[in-house]
Amino acid sequence: MVQDRIEKIKAWVDHGIKSGRAIVHSAGTHKLREPLRGFDERLNACGCLGELEGFANRRQFDPTLPRWTDEQRAAIITRKVGMQNVRRKRK
Repeated sequence: MVQDRIEKIKAWVDHGIKSGRAIVHSAGTHKLREPLRGFDERLNACGCLGELEGFANRRQFDPTLPRWTDEQRAAIITRKVGMQNVRRKRK
């Protein structure tokens, strides 16, 4: 009985693959976002001004984090101005 059920499931999956309704991924793939490693990756991942503000002011939530360097602070400000300019152009 269990073997019949397994065979039916295998046939159902094979049919889904052949008909194009099922997507096959190689082993070890996932849909989760990869952790961001560097400052530039994290900065570029900010999709809105709210996210950027939270990223820039992270020490409000954890004061033990190191302060931004002058270069990092300049990059954050540059990103903010760029995002604000895009918003103005859309309006």
